[in-house]
Amino acid sequence: MQLQTIQDYLQTNHLDGWLLYDFRGQNSIALSVAGLTSGGTRRWFLWIPAQGRPTYLIHAIEQNAFAAVSPEMRGELHLYIGWQQLAEMLPGFIGAQGEKPLRIAMEYSPLGALPYISKVDAGTLELVTEVTGAEIVSSSDLVQLVQAVLSPAQMESHRRAAAHCMRIKDEAFAFVAEALKSGQAINEFDVQQYILAQFAAANLFTDHGPIVAVNGNAAVPHYAPSAEQHSPIQKGDVLLIDLWAKEQNDPGDCYADITWTAYCGATVPAEVERVFQVVRAARDAAAAAVREAIVAGRRPRGHQIDDIARDVISAAGFGHAILHRTGHSLGPSVHWNGVNIDNVETQDRRRIIPGVMFTLEPGIYLPDLDFDGRGQAKGLGIRSEVNCIAHEDSLEIATGPVQTEVIALL
Repeated sequence: MQLQTIQDYLQTNHLDGWLLYDFRGQNSIALSVAGLTSGGTRRWFLWIPAQGRPTYLIHAIEQNAFAAVSPEMRGELHLYIGWQQLAEMLPGFIGAQGEKPLRIAMEYSPLGALPYISKVDAGTLELVTEVTGAEIVSSSDLVQLVQAVLSPAQMESHRRAAAHCMRIKDEAFAFVAEALKSGQAINEFDVQQYILAQFAAANLFTDHGPIVAVNGNAAVPHYAPSAEQHSPIQKGDVLLIDLWAKEQNDPGDCYADITWTAYCGATVPAEVERVFQVVRAARDAAAAAVREAIVAGRRPRGHQIDDIARDVISAAGFGHAILHRTGHSLGPSVHWNGVNIDNVETQDRRRIIPGVMFTLEPGIYLPDLDFDGRGQAKGLGIRSEVNCIAHEDSLEIATGPVQTEVIALL
């Protein structure tokens, strides 16, 4: 099924084939497509032509490693020994011996625009173009189609992980509220460790401790507390929690990734709520734009949706406080190989196709804001994050209910 999907794409886009290259695991995409966990210790190529069976060009000592390729991707093994022989064999390997140059896809992104796709080093690209004369185009859309379109089972794994994360987020805020009410000292690291304990109890996996940040710490988007560096959580603080996890049942299970903001008091300061409502409006405008496009039969590009969210924030006077893209691809890893909602860090021109999942998480970061008007700047960072699955005719917000106002914990 995967091979047919690849070849349909190649034919539709007038490409002669997909040339996948790896050396010691530097191209995880190549390994995934071949169905391998390791390609050995020497350079290898997998050629998937627009028609016909896949073939491999591998070093003579690595034949054992390629006995494990997936049944669908099995094909003839062409063996080389020396570097000269590798260069000599490449043109015939991909059929580049006619008068017309081939158009082939590789894990290359023009000007390094999409680092998630830029897996092939410049020297190897030079080698391929020099000895084959082929025109190389980016495989970014093809990679998204093959890797980032989730199966129904993967979507279900995400929904289950999302339910756990939403519950644990509520329990973490309750944990903080109880400590504040009882006068017990509590800090960001305590809450992070509490969340990790809940992950372990629910048999969830995460690749990194969650973000638990108060006030100005939350104005640093990737701040994370540690045993050595953390701040106390006190009454009157604004508390941001960003947590992500997935089930551990299968390597293909998908992450959930959410961010919520609370106030450690009874009445949320007006300035805090005002900033949150701008973030909420940006998040909702982005979701509405994707939903409306899908219903109309259009597939918007990631950079277009990012612009919509950032325009809302800029119109409210906080354009200077945007530090990152609106969202990222989500799947079996927290940052996956599908379209990002991004026209800041990169210009992601990939379309939001059916089956891809991504976050919407606009943020406003104001490290010097005196949000309670007491003349002592505490700083403020607010982000609101939801997870979206694009379907054929709809957009699913899989991490509901969404946050509509800052939570007052006391």
